Amino acid sequence: MNRIISEAETKEIGRKLRELRLKLGLTQQEFANKLYWDVSSYQKIESGRTLMTLDKAVQLHREYGVDLNYFIAGDKCNVEDMFQKAVVSESREDRTLLFIRLFEYIITLMEAELKK
Repeated sequence: MNRIISEAETKEIGRKLRELRLKLGLTQQEFANKLYWDVSSYQKIESGRTLMTLDKAVQLHREYGVDLNYFIAGDKCNVEDMFQKAVVSESREDRTLLFIRLFEYIITLMEAELKK
């Protein structure tokens, strides 16, 4: 069975996690504690030896506003595609949810700029 995520991708996720931690000025222990992660598990993820679980990825997104498309898959959030999809969406409910996600993304960007 082939791995869905390669070792290189696992290491890249760890690199991005380390980069975020350093940008926040936190030690591995502090970062793990803030997310309620076991520090040894965190160290394995940051070093690229293992992948984070989905619940850890969601925690990371909620605590730090990390764009998981970029962080996990390497895809940039394409705001134009989101807007186009929202405009032509068939369902009002789907359109509303997409606009909410777009606004949350914009707010995350603005908050990141304010912290600089």
